[in-house]
Amino acid sequence: MTDKEEKVFENSEEIFNWTYPGATLYYRDCELKSSVTERYKEGQILRNGFFLDVSWKGAGLDKNTRFIVASSKAAKLYKVNPDVEKYGHCCINANSYFKVLNIYKLNGKTQIFLLHIPATGVDFFSKVISNIDDQFIERAKKSFDEKIVMSPLPELLEKTWVERTNFPVGMDAYDVFYPLDSLTPLQKQAESLYNGIRNLTNDTTDINVSKITKKESPKGFFGKLFRK
Repeated sequence: MTDKEEKVFENSEEIFNWTYPGATLYYRDCELKSSVTERYKEGQILRNGFFLDVSWKGAGLDKNTRFIVASSKAAKLYKVNPDVEKYGHCCINANSYFKVLNIYKLNGKTQIFLLHIPATGVDFFSKVISNIDDQFIERAKKSFDEKIVMSPLPELLEKTWVERTNFPVGMDAYDVFYPLDSLTPLQKQAESLYNGIRNLTNDTTDINVSKITKKESPKGFFGKLFRK
């Protein structure tokens, strides 16, 4: 094994333990152009520059795309804020990384399955496929098979929730993938939420701290957050 290959597998046990134990499936439904959904590829690594709102609730979908996310580090905001309890609102931190495990199409709908990975695990997951991934993929497909015939949950169709969730994961306000070699700076009003999510999810070790310089313009995050 070369030095470069050894570096990829450095801290692999810690990376593995951050990612898989306790990972739960979360849901985020969007209405996307086919030109957007077709750009996602299995095995692709994404960085999401903004806070990712998801729900632990899953049922039928009235939109054309579902992001289903396996994460062990989604903050259960519905447990601390009664105003979002009906949505089953959970949040994954800004500048989180994901691997596209599977793209599944059924009855004119598309499900994109994402695995939430730590910042220091990008190289590792770019080269490694785990047997656990196959188990997760089958579980995600089964979820889609079962839920696509259900009625959507009325609370997840409310304007407030749709406005928070109706954009693609890993893309900025212009439907451009966030670059992997930079981070989106957080403005002061977002830093407390970022730190709060880290504490709520016990994500306080260096395994999920990127060494990349924060050089990306923040317009992608705030444009995405506030666009009409």
